[in-house]
Amino acid sequence: MTLRIDLLGNLLSVMGSLALFLLGMKLMSEALQRIMGGRLRQLFTNGPTTRFNDVASGALVTALTQSSSAVILLIISFISAGLIPLMQGLSVMIGANIGTTITGWIIALLGFNSRFLTYLLPLMGISLPLLFIPGSRYRSYGEFLIGFSMLFLGVYFLTWSLSANAPLNDWIIQYTHEIFTWRQLLLFTLAGIIISIVLPSSNATLALIFVLCYKGYLPLEYSAALVAGQNFGTTVWIMLAAYHANAASRRIAAGHWWFNLTGLILSLILFYPLLWVSSETALLITHSTTLTVATSPIALAAFHTLFNLIPAMVIIPAMPAFRWLIHQFIPYRPGENKTLQLRYFKSRFIVSNEVNLIQAAEEIYLFGKHVELMFSLIPKYLTEKHKDKFEKIQKRLFRLEDRADERERLIENFITHIAENSLTEANARRIRSMLKIINNLESIADQCMQMERTIRRKNEANAWFTPEMRENVFSMFNIVQHALEVMNNNLSNEYRPGILLEATQLELQINEMRNRMLDENMKRFNQGDFAYSHLKFFSDLMNECEKLADHVINVNQAIASNIRK
Repeated sequence: MTLRIDLLGNLLSVMGSLALFLLGMKLMSEALQRIMGGRLRQLFTNGPTTRFNDVASGALVTALTQSSSAVILLIISFISAGLIPLMQGLSVMIGANIGTTITGWIIALLGFNSRFLTYLLPLMGISLPLLFIPGSRYRSYGEFLIGFSMLFLGVYFLTWSLSANAPLNDWIIQYTHEIFTWRQLLLFTLAGIIISIVLPSSNATLALIFVLCYKGYLPLEYSAALVAGQNFGTTVWIMLAAYHANAASRRIAAGHWWFNLTGLILSLILFYPLLWVSSETALLITHSTTLTVATSPIALAAFHTLFNLIPAMVIIPAMPAFRWLIHQFIPYRPGENKTLQLRYFKSRFIVSNEVNLIQAAEEIYLFGKHVELMFSLIPKYLTEKHKDKFEKIQKRLFRLEDRADERERLIENFITHIAENSLTEANARRIRSMLKIINNLESIADQCMQMERTIRRKNEANAWFTPEMRENVFSMFNIVQHALEVMNNNLSNEYRPGILLEATQLELQINEMRNRMLDENMKRFNQGDFAYSHLKFFSDLMNECEKLADHVINVNQAIASNIRK
């Protein structure tokens, strides 16, 4: 009975240590994502897109955010939105797989260093004043330091808990101190795959394996086999996340699966040579002559890196063939749906609000381009006299209106999911801004359809516009089109001061133009130049353009309200 109580207490201590580790990882990752913000997108979509740069940016962002899954989900959304091509997305995905190995190096080099542990509490002390300084950025820096410290405290307590857990240790030793054969290699690789699917966090799995290796309970060979299986097992969650998305999203998820499968196969074939290289790397770093249990985690971190580096060296030079393989796996069909299917990403322990908000911002920008396209059809609709072409434009407008309604519903549901998380003041403000923006974008689409009805009624009434009226209408159309372009330019860029200047000037010009043109044409009507029905349709179009412009300025004001303070 006492043995069972001790075993239960020790198991709970192990679980508590993993919980502390995960909480630290969560705080650190979310703080880094807030600090980077919109620069996550800029790293992928700005600058030259060579394969080396794309791989490097994927590795860098993953190393900083400590979440390869979040980065890959972000790339899936960018590919779906058409912001980056599949080839670039595959290169970034390969970089993300390389960047995720930094977690192992952090644990191996710092997690078991007793000297480093003495600095953790002072480091948390430095973070305390940062939490109370006004400004979300300072708070994010403070939370990063707290998360960083808690991560290593979790590793320390995990090491201590496993050291005190004699029954568990005896059980592990019973199955791991046999002669290591191909049978053990395959069994422990399969165990790594299963553990990565069952255990909620790949980082927690890595931490547990590294601690078991450091304490000598898992020899290096067994630990490496578990790491190989764990690395491949993480692809399951990416595949599930992309399952209901469009074909472009599924292709990048398939690329992630094939990349890790290639790494798994190569690591099994080259298992012993890779272990030798990893061991020699550990000896070189530690300036030792013999590999001990204390230095084995460094060899394990090197093995984890080689697992991802070798398939990268094989696939990057043959990227066109790799793309062909993925297209065979998920064939391209002419006319396939390329519309972004927003997939809410929430790992089971790290809430990637910044990644999700970037996805939402990209879809809102596409929504803005969508309503701009709708309005660009209105002048053609007004001037088209051929019945078949007129009806073709009409059908297209109705299709675009239906899609606008669907976009609003999709984005609103997506943002609602994000709002269910714990939000910073800045992110809460951003979500309020986004909700206001999508409501106004949908209203712009409604105004376009109101203009469609006005033009249709005008044609049915056989009303006509004078040359002056036509010139007035198209002058108004041009300035409203320009206002929509300015709005979308503001939506496509990072929120910044000064964006209201040009937008406000255009709004004032539209109001002034509407009032002036109505007055001028009212005078012409009083002079008997045309019938009242002609003036009525002209006034309706002018007023509808002005109402549309009101929604445009509302969007710009919502963007401006989100500027970080």
